[in-house]
Amino acid sequence: MNTVAAALGMAWAMGCGGTKTPSDGCAPNCDANAAAASETAAPDASADTARPSADSGTAATDSGGGATDTGSAAPDTDPPAINLVADPGFEEGSDAWNIWGGAERLELNPRTGRWALKLTATNGAEQRVTGLQPNTVYRLSGWGRNQDAEPLLLGVKDYGGEELRVAFTDPEYREDSLAFTTGFTNTAATIYAYKHTGEAPAHADDVVLVAEGPSDAELVWSDEFDGSGPVDAARWTHEEGFMRNEELQWYQPDNATQSDGLLVIEARAEDRPNPDYVPGSSDWRTNRETITHSSASLTSRGHFGFQYGHLVVRAKVTNEVGTWPAIWTLGTECEWPSNGEVDVMENYGGDVLANFAWGSNVRWSPHWDTARWPVADFGAGWTDRFHIWEMEWTADRITIRMDGTVLNDVNLAGTVNGSAACAGANPFRQPHHIRLNLAIGGAGGSVESLALPTQYLVDYVRVYR
Repeated sequence: MNTVAAALGMAWAMGCGGTKTPSDGCAPNCDANAAAASETAAPDASADTARPSADSGTAATDSGGGATDTGSAAPDTDPPAINLVADPGFEEGSDAWNIWGGAERLELNPRTGRWALKLTATNGAEQRVTGLQPNTVYRLSGWGRNQDAEPLLLGVKDYGGEELRVAFTDPEYREDSLAFTTGFTNTAATIYAYKHTGEAPAHADDVVLVAEGPSDAELVWSDEFDGSGPVDAARWTHEEGFMRNEELQWYQPDNATQSDGLLVIEARAEDRPNPDYVPGSSDWRTNRETITHSSASLTSRGHFGFQYGHLVVRAKVTNEVGTWPAIWTLGTECEWPSNGEVDVMENYGGDVLANFAWGSNVRWSPHWDTARWPVADFGAGWTDRFHIWEMEWTADRITIRMDGTVLNDVNLAGTVNGSAACAGANPFRQPHHIRLNLAIGGAGGSVESLALPTQYLVDYVRVYR
């Protein structure tokens, strides 16, 4: 939220509380140089995280039949990993591979079998592999040979992380591989073989994609909102009163409850006196005689903060005119905006926004890095479903995603405060705390046609490292 606020105190705590343990995973997105004909789709509205199935705990028992021990026990070996690539050696001529730009499947120079993929300049082949598990490590491997110094690339993209690839320049076949971790919402990946330049031919063969196991992401804090009634006071503090941006709502704890495994933040119509009213005041917080609307704003400040890691929130918004729901973080040191603000999600004006703000040379006037995504572009039914927002944060970069699609990212080398406050400090290299709120009016627009009450629903908030 765009906030003109007083300085925030330091709040830094790590803790987990007795929440159920979910299973989910991470990473940034793609490099266009080696990509072609890839899908550029609106974020997947139906994506959700997978939970691991539990071990049945049922062990085989001795039959008691008195069989003689031969002294040579059968080796305890795992079954071979399943290759998830269709037609991995280009033998079948199936439609699994999209071969484009002049690349060819030929009975020439195979490593095994009869066929291989021949590539020259600016062509290649790609395959969309589906049925993957979120938050899971996969290994892509393959064989390549190249008659050119310009590399043959074997890579992966569109899996919820940065595009990765290995290069082949040797004239004889050799094998190489890379590992990647699917994102918290991603169940597919695009694998490819590609040659950017150079007319001398290269060949690819025997491409393999196998699962290696769950990621090592560690859940360090969460709220699954599995209780009933008020939210957990050990995790959240409520803002109270008129807070910022001359919005209409009076924030109060009563408007946030837990119900059916969800946090319900409800905006309501009100008609009662403003207890802070001061006749003749020039301050918008105190010159309003009446409270006309109420809502709730929760903050983890004082309970939990984190510096670097992966924030994952599953939530549902209405995109109604007059509403302004948000998922955001603020730094614990310095006044706004020099404490740093990350808007993981804002929804108003028909758009989903993903923003970063930090200090400039003018007090309370931030540098903004803003991205807007029209909700209309997400397709019918988007507001009827829950979606997953992520903030992936390292010492070098912050990436914001929705349903696995990158909405915005920022290089932290360029987010240094100006002279107004905390000059020269980087507000994204300090602990931040989490905020969830539903504002009414302000940037959300006119409430004249807004049907009240209206609700903003959050399924869970999780932080991994």
